[in-house]
Amino acid sequence: MKWTQEEVNKAVELKNKGYSSFQISKAMNGAKSAASIRRKLHRIGESIQDNTSVENDDGSQTSSTILEIMKGQELTPDDILRAHHFDVSKWELVRNTSNFWKSKPESTLYQSKVIVHPKTGIDVEAFIDTVVEHKKPYSAVPVKQTESENYLVIPAFDTHFNGETLPEYEKSLQRELNIISSKQWKDVELILGGDLAHVDNINSTTAKGTQLETTDLEKTVDEMQQYFETIISEVLKHSNHLQVTYCSGNHDPSIGYLFSRLLQKEYELQFNIDFDVNLTHYKAYKLGNNFIGSTHGDKGRKNYVANFASRFSVMWGESKNHELFTGHFHSYKEEDLGGMIQRQVSTRKPTDKWTDDLGVVSTKFFQLVEYDKNETRAVYYV
Repeated sequence: MKWTQEEVNKAVELKNKGYSSFQISKAMNGAKSAASIRRKLHRIGESIQDNTSVENDDGSQTSSTILEIMKGQELTPDDILRAHHFDVSKWELVRNTSNFWKSKPESTLYQSKVIVHPKTGIDVEAFIDTVVEHKKPYSAVPVKQTESENYLVIPAFDTHFNGETLPEYEKSLQRELNIISSKQWKDVELILGGDLAHVDNINSTTAKGTQLETTDLEKTVDEMQQYFETIISEVLKHSNHLQVTYCSGNHDPSIGYLFSRLLQKEYELQFNIDFDVNLTHYKAYKLGNNFIGSTHGDKGRKNYVANFASRFSVMWGESKNHELFTGHFHSYKEEDLGGMIQRQVSTRKPTDKWTDDLGVVSTKFFQLVEYDKNETRAVYYV
């Protein structure tokens, strides 16, 4: 749409009063975009510079612009960031200095100078968009209910996906699918046992802030999605029911929790799947008369039996067989704790400095465990 002379005069007038192109656009009721205003003013020799921004050595930025504060208006830190054209999901305000410039009947203009710093936390909205953007919505295949007394646990601990991990796991994944499809299961539990991702945010640090090697979070989420959705889709074809249990890890409590919640959102309408994804560290589920406990393995190691027996006393008392799945140490160990078998499961994650320092030299594998109504029947190493 062509500019009228009246619109040009108005834009120049507001520019001379210290308005930014965005403020001019707003004053003109959005009839012209900020970009259009900047181009037009430049063509007629009235170039406008909304703000100046300088990148500092520590990664922060210093920005200056003119702020118009309407009478009675109070600006939040996010309002100030937006006025300086920073994305509030990626930047945080460190310092703000405002000096009086001009006064008008309805507002006051200030010279605003800010220092901003990139946010160190996860961009939740970007993460959600990455996970839920599917090329094709998943549709479950209805499973005919059977009288099978076969049960299966799929423990997924310490997968540490980093965007380049899936090729390491493809052979194991195929073996898992072969086992899942080998028979009809009455019930299956998939344990998302923590440390599913190698980092906890877009800056490649753990929950404690430990700096790790640079990790592409978008590729990481894609890998997690492909791996676990493949398992879930196969289970739904061969089981009367699927239980997904999430246990928080020490590397990725934010990423792991959000990913589990988003899987829940995706599959919550499926008639034969349930989720336990709350943030408690100790979980339990009953497969037939088998008590299946789970926790990441970095907490409460000295009193597992008393902890689970007291927390889940009814389920514990109703069960004939008691087993606990843990991870965290990236190595395999099976131990009778006196009333409960602990299965500390291994991972196929390549050895890193932490496991090398621990002296972990065990064979790398994942495992699945099969049960009948009352006891353990088989352990599959994949």
